[in-house]
Amino acid sequence: MKKLRISLFVSIITASNVFAQTLDEAIQKTTNEQYETAETTFKSIIQKEPNNGDAYFYYGENYFKNENISEAKKMYEKGIEVNATNPLPYVGLGKIKWYKGKEEEAKADFYKATTLGNKNAVVLMKIADVYINADAKNLPEAITLLAKAEKLDPKNPEVFILTGDAYLEQNNGTKAIEYYEKAVTLNPKSVKATLRQGQLYNRAKNYSLALDFYKNASLIDSSYAPAYREKAEIYFRAGQYNNAVAQYKKYLQLNNNCSARSRYAGFLYKAKQYTLSVDAVKEAKKCAPDNQYLDRYLTYDYYELGDYTNGLTSSQLFFEKANPEMIIAEDYEYQGRLNSKLGNDSLAILDYAKAMKMDATKSDLVNDIATSYMKLKKYNEAIDLFEDKLLSGNANINDYYALGRAYYYSKNFVNADSAFSKMVALQPNLALGYLWRAKANVQTDPKNEKWKAKEFYEEFIAKVKPEDLERSKKDLIDAFNYLAAHYASKKDCSHTKEYLLKVVEIDQNNTQAKKVLTGLKC
Repeated sequence: MKKLRISLFVSIITASNVFAQTLDEAIQKTTNEQYETAETTFKSIIQKEPNNGDAYFYYGENYFKNENISEAKKMYEKGIEVNATNPLPYVGLGKIKWYKGKEEEAKADFYKATTLGNKNAVVLMKIADVYINADAKNLPEAITLLAKAEKLDPKNPEVFILTGDAYLEQNNGTKAIEYYEKAVTLNPKSVKATLRQGQLYNRAKNYSLALDFYKNASLIDSSYAPAYREKAEIYFRAGQYNNAVAQYKKYLQLNNNCSARSRYAGFLYKAKQYTLSVDAVKEAKKCAPDNQYLDRYLTYDYYELGDYTNGLTSSQLFFEKANPEMIIAEDYEYQGRLNSKLGNDSLAILDYAKAMKMDATKSDLVNDIATSYMKLKKYNEAIDLFEDKLLSGNANINDYYALGRAYYYSKNFVNADSAFSKMVALQPNLALGYLWRAKANVQTDPKNEKWKAKEFYEEFIAKVKPEDLERSKKDLIDAFNYLAAHYASKKDCSHTKEYLLKVVEIDQNNTQAKKVLTGLKC
């Protein structure tokens, strides 16, 4: 009987170790960006251990890192359902809320997690990870949590890697490298710590040293896919496209699944290899026809390639299929640009407004909205937008130019001239400001009683650069004709002839100028 109890005890311990090892393997697959392979492993684990909250949490993490937020949320919630006292799933739910900007709700979940796992270093590390990597960062709190985690688990290299990450986000490279080196000291085979050192030098634009660390990471673990991706990005940045593609192909050999192919398409888009990205998207669609990210990349690619019709089709397909949680401001921004290029400016305005609502930093889209209003001849709406931007203190010369044109086309020539005068004040050597001051002053002096545009046309002619002569031809002809007319009114034959000859010089078929020249007696 005693032998039976010992045998049963050993069997339980063995089964537990096998499970732990399997979970570690699944987590490693996630770290290695093998999300689909990891998913299969997580399903197997949960089938064997349906009440294990850790498994559901890490399964959720796998979805989260693969940008499938809705499925991640389901896993975190299921983890709480099957094991309400496990702190990790609460961290997962809090993370989703934090990333959505619901910070107070997130903090409530984090508090519950730390209450349930007040001696659990992993819980503190996972919360710190959120504060470090989300757009809304809380780096001081992350460092505080990691200091507590270090006391609880002083030999865990992951604590030091995360602390290095926090300092890196603070742009404190000295402290970051110090903690990465501590992680390497604890585990010389830590491929993640080695990769982080490379990323630090990459951020510091020391690409040669960064590449050395990425190569070392591959030597430590040749199956560690992120190292090849990082090498690919460095080579792309250096313009070594063949090397970049070769490295990403190695990444795909390790992660030859639909998710990896989709990421490859995204990588090519970010590297501005739009044609290659389109090809990669089409290849990935063979195994993942419903992958919304592929439609996103295709939308962006087609826009950059100038294929606006196919771009808009892809954008509409993306919005039809996309989970609302995965839509980002750039999706609306690109759809707005596509609609604008195709003449759908009313729709473009709505898209731009949605993009700005999602991301307050996209204030420059005000210019795009105003431009669409201009195309729709809704000049007063455009003026209101530009005036608001000027009041915000974020205006630049382009804003004054756009405001001046809005006033000009709304026939408010005095305010137009005022806006163009601000252009001239900001960039006195720019010909464009003088040209539009001349245009505005022509309109405020329609009978040429004061020849108010004269000085501005003269400045425009003087400021036109030799390389801009061809594209400025029409405006130069207008300027020469205006000045010829001015001197003719003063009965100054020689100057009248001078400017008419300039017209003929750049427009040999200008019969009107030739006719007037023939009649001159000087």
